[in-house]
Amino acid sequence: MASTMIQVPVLMSPSQKRRLAQKAKAANLTMAELLREGGERYAPGDDPALLDHMAKRVILETKKTIRSIDKTLALVAESEARMQALARTAKKG
Repeated sequence: MASTMIQVPVLMSPSQKRRLAQKAKAANLTMAELLREGGERYAPGDDPALLDHMAKRVILETKKTIRSIDKTLALVAESEARMQALARTAKKG
């Protein structure tokens, strides 16, 4: 039994049409096939609360990483100062 198709006009900018046409060509699909497949795959199930929680975790972990880097840089600076002091002492000796 043949499937009945209906036409659905879709408005888009010329640049969008060019990009989608390039994607369709690269995938060896017609523009209609690309749009149908993309529409079928689209799932707006992203939970805003989960995304917000993840963003807060990223911010927290980034702050912890920055503090760790700052501590490491301070230790490196102290070590360099000790090495310079030892080098000056060795030259005097």
